[in-house]
Amino acid sequence: MPDLAGRIIGERYRVEQIVARGGMATVYLAVDLRLERKVALKIIHPHLANDISFRDKFIREARIAAKLSHPNLVNVFDQGEDGDMAFMAMEFVSGITLRDALKDFGALDWKRALDLFEPMLSGLAAAHRAGILHRDLKPENVLLADDGRIKLGDFGLARDIDNNTATGSLVGTVAYLSPELVMRGTADARSDVYAAGIMLFEMLAGRQPFEGEQAVQIAYQHANDNVPAPSKYNPNVPPLLDELVLWATARDAAHRPNDAVELLAVVQRAKAELKAGRKDTAIGIPTVNSSNLNSTTVMPTVANDATQILNPDISRLDADDTRVISDLGNFNQTAVLDDLGYTDQQLNPLEEIGRKRRGFGILITTLLIVLLGAGSGWWFSSGPGGLNFIPNLTSRTADEAQVTLSNLKANIAIAEENSATVAKGLVIRTDPAAGSFFFGGTITVYVSSGPRLVNAPNLLGLNLAEATAEIVKAGFSLGEVTSAFNEAPLGKVFDYLGADGNQIPETSKINLSVSLGAIPVVAGLEQEAAVAAIQAVGLKINEITEDYSDTIAAGQVISLIPQSEPLGKNGTVNLVVSKGPNIVTVPNMIGQTVLAAKAALESLGLRVVVNTDQLTTRWGVVPVKRQSAAAGTQMRVGDSITISTR
Repeated sequence: MPDLAGRIIGERYRVEQIVARGGMATVYLAVDLRLERKVALKIIHPHLANDISFRDKFIREARIAAKLSHPNLVNVFDQGEDGDMAFMAMEFVSGITLRDALKDFGALDWKRALDLFEPMLSGLAAAHRAGILHRDLKPENVLLADDGRIKLGDFGLARDIDNNTATGSLVGTVAYLSPELVMRGTADARSDVYAAGIMLFEMLAGRQPFEGEQAVQIAYQHANDNVPAPSKYNPNVPPLLDELVLWATARDAAHRPNDAVELLAVVQRAKAELKAGRKDTAIGIPTVNSSNLNSTTVMPTVANDATQILNPDISRLDADDTRVISDLGNFNQTAVLDDLGYTDQQLNPLEEIGRKRRGFGILITTLLIVLLGAGSGWWFSSGPGGLNFIPNLTSRTADEAQVTLSNLKANIAIAEENSATVAKGLVIRTDPAAGSFFFGGTITVYVSSGPRLVNAPNLLGLNLAEATAEIVKAGFSLGEVTSAFNEAPLGKVFDYLGADGNQIPETSKINLSVSLGAIPVVAGLEQEAAVAAIQAVGLKINEITEDYSDTIAAGQVISLIPQSEPLGKNGTVNLVVSKGPNIVTVPNMIGQTVLAAKAALESLGLRVVVNTDQLTTRWGVVPVKRQSAAAGTQMRVGDSITISTR
């Protein structure tokens, strides 16, 4: 993709610079000229632009991502075409990727790992709730924004969960491929859960669980080996997180959480237990045993430094398959792995080796599994182990929660609880908690009544450091800080959210207004001195006008008029400068007709009183005989003068 810097795309987006290159597209930093905001502009590569299937895939990505709206997902704003270029405009997130963080810091402290993993998983859970699979989870697609936000992006391989049928090839990144994708080419929400579990392992252990010189070696290990506990490589990992990783990465998909929603509930519970100092507490994770995966899939050898397509017949790919992407240089890049067309009756070469050795063992194992399966079927259905799990109902309505719980035949109680994170009217949690066994009785559903309203601390008169300390101490966070001219002393807070005494939501960001000091008093100063004083404090003069003043001498400032409220630094003001008092000289009107004298005096700004016994119809011929102010007298504009015909 050539550098498009400076070019206007779609008559709306001005390209600034390249941000990243992928196999399918290049991402640019651009400016949305219509809304005046930065966006990430994803443009399909020219050699793929004329391929209808890739254009369809690109449009599908935009539509899938546009279905999702969540604080931990990258938002999609627009999609369109400009000539032979197909593009997508997305939220621009300034920061680094999780891959960058892992390269810089290696294994993360478990607290930091969970702080990163939980919001990423929250975004994935939102996708699963909307019926969308990601299918390409990896640290490269987790964005760590400079402002602390964590965003999951790049749904380039995503599909609706209902459309997760098997294809002739496998899609995803080799290091994060689930066993079912490697062996059967099929995926569901549990495949995303597996990839998420691998990411959590990598954050805790500082390395991936399976390594090899070739992509095929790594995929083989995913299909045939259990993921080890991360504490094997980092002894500081609590047993509770070992258990969590092993549950999420079980080789048998049936032994994993059903989706990211279920995994998120347990991660949140585990986080709470660990922060409370209970590192070995059981949190209801089923025992994982994935050793019953005996089948093996062999894939052809490929170069170890490129994004892989392990498919000898690229023509077999349909419009829903991912094709050649690009040379990206490591096993963290998206690959397409062919299943080589092996059927259940056609063993690949490695399965043939040692088949006789395993035959007797497999027979015995199969008989045991059948017998144990029959016994466990009775135990967990009509037998004493017939228990149900409580589903995760977070962010559902109370009505939806009651319908979902109806099959448990429980007594359902609805209670309200404040929440700073869950919208009013939606479920926060249940008691017993999601993921717990249900033994019968009552399930209490806690519905959000919105954030708790509390009083803001008194910040008036504090400096910025003092105000920030008080904000944090009260459980709030510092919001936007603006400066403006005010009667309060320089550097002191004169306004803030909650200063009016009204309560505000807990955990709110409190915006502060800090004084730049009083606006300079320039009334009575000479114009030149007033201009210098105004500019000295960082204000700009928009306009200087003149007006008469009886009290301010000519050339001196009458008033300063701010052009905005509040008036900030670099704000503008207007100046009104005195022309002095408005004085006129009275002319001699004696002998002039009443009508002519009256008009002449009023034109000078004087108020004229006529003392006459003549009809107004004769004012044009009757002369003025006397005037109350002699000719040459100085009078102010607006003063009264009397003319008389008697």
